[in-house]
Amino acid sequence: MLCLNGVLLFWTLCHVIRQAWSEEELSSPRDVRVDSAVHWSPATDSPGIKYTVQYRTSDLEKWHNISGCVQTELTTCNIQSGCVMVRVLAQEGNRTSRSVEACRHADSCSPEVQLTSKEGLLMVHMVKNNRLLEDNGDHFEYHVQYGRDGEELKQDLYTSTSLKTIERLDVGRRYCVQVRYSCYQKPFGTPSVQHCESIQESERTQKKKIVAIGVTSTILLGVMVVCLMLFIYRHHKKIKQFLQPPLRLPDHYCEYLSGVFPQQALSLTTSPCEERHDLISIICLEEDLIPESDREQDYDSPNGLDFLDHYE
Repeated sequence: MLCLNGVLLFWTLCHVIRQAWSEEELSSPRDVRVDSAVHWSPATDSPGIKYTVQYRTSDLEKWHNISGCVQTELTTCNIQSGCVMVRVLAQEGNRTSRSVEACRHADSCSPEVQLTSKEGLLMVHMVKNNRLLEDNGDHFEYHVQYGRDGEELKQDLYTSTSLKTIERLDVGRRYCVQVRYSCYQKPFGTPSVQHCESIQESERTQKKKIVAIGVTSTILLGVMVVCLMLFIYRHHKKIKQFLQPPLRLPDHYCEYLSGVFPQQALSLTTSPCEERHDLISIICLEEDLIPESDREQDYDSPNGLDFLDHYE
């Protein structure tokens, strides 16, 4: 008995899980498109599937059922004109598929945006002209939000033209922009992809900065040179003294002062005796000193020394 109750409980649990799983498996409608009416393709070929179409005019409003398009087996539904977002759901018994959203018009409900940066400003181009502008006239606007990169987009701008210029932006900073449609002062559709761009400097400003940096550098260099020359002029003696090589005592003075000087015995040497000699002032030949009258007599003597002694 207990085994039978267990089997019945297990079968009931499996049925509940299968039913819950099958409810999530209901396919959504395919190829949902909107022009003058809403069109879609059946989710599956199985019979008994019905569809419900809902609409809203802005993201702030709730979804409302379209009269005549609630649990219908048709694959088309007429809607009112104007700024309208629609969605289609498939239903089968208690099961409901995920909704598929679409815009009132065949073109996208998200604006296509391009950015162009210039000196201190950012130009926002709405590339695609949406039919919402034609259908709603003055009640249609572009809602532009912008701010610095990394921060929340808090700045709001509205324009009915496809070009909006954002001025007074900081050069060198990066700004991000996001655009969405607005109908009757209410947001419509989905916001565009967030685009970011850096604010560039103009070529004229860049050239001015380069010239200013060059002039400033030249002036600073000239001031430094003049200051250096004045400093050298006023302290040239100290600089000269500082640049002189350090004084160094000779090695023998260092050895003497350190006590390593060798103690050598001093020996007194006497000079040899000088020989005495007469100072000879004139040297001449002997025959030049003898008179001619006496030369003949001298020839008779054995040598000329006697005459020389007599003469002296």
